[in-house]
Amino acid sequence: MPDVTVFYGFYGSGKSEVSISYALKLARQGKTVSIVDLDTVTPYFRVRDVRDHLSQEGVAVIAPKDSLRHADLPVLPEGVRRVLRHGPGEVVVDLGGDPTGARVLGSLLDALSPDARGLFVVNSSRPFTRTVEDAKKAVAMIAAASGLDPSGIVANTHLSDLTTEDDVVEGVDFARRLGEELGLPVVFCAAPIELKPQEDSIGRRIRGLPILWLERFLKKPWETEE
Repeated sequence: MPDVTVFYGFYGSGKSEVSISYALKLARQGKTVSIVDLDTVTPYFRVRDVRDHLSQEGVAVIAPKDSLRHADLPVLPEGVRRVLRHGPGEVVVDLGGDPTGARVLGSLLDALSPDARGLFVVNSSRPFTRTVEDAKKAVAMIAAASGLDPSGIVANTHLSDLTTEDDVVEGVDFARRLGEELGLPVVFCAAPIELKPQEDSIGRRIRGLPILWLERFLKKPWETEE
């Protein structure tokens, strides 16, 4: 069976950007990668919107067909069960950002490998996860709805284009406190690629935690070029 990684988290966590950059990183390492768009609850910031770029980079995109590309409907992509069961290679899943969206995965649990891992993406600058207690509740809600317990946490505290080195470091500290409460490791942190010149400084301050550098692909409608 393939190696399946499911990214989930509340609205504004940045899980879709994390999913995309993670899939691209694997592909650039020469791995066979598919990314599954299971975000059925929001019409914005979805993997399907960058299907062409991902395909050009060698990432197979499993998403609703183009005629449903902008539909705010609970439509499962064709072939999703086959990919979850048989891959090949690495399969990255982007799940919806609330318990309703997470339930989509619950209907596919029979197709998931027992080794599939769920990574909870947390952004402590967002309303539902500003405190460790709130974040714990969010993890519990998403895990219960999806049927997949998290095996790790991804620190992705950000303020969009205004994100600073301090924001990244404080977000890692927050994620580690959350992880201690839940008995889960922080697997990596995500940071805007614009901060890469500060990689050495950030690395020292987060004590060597791996960094996933995020290229920003998902833009607001008014930011998109005509």
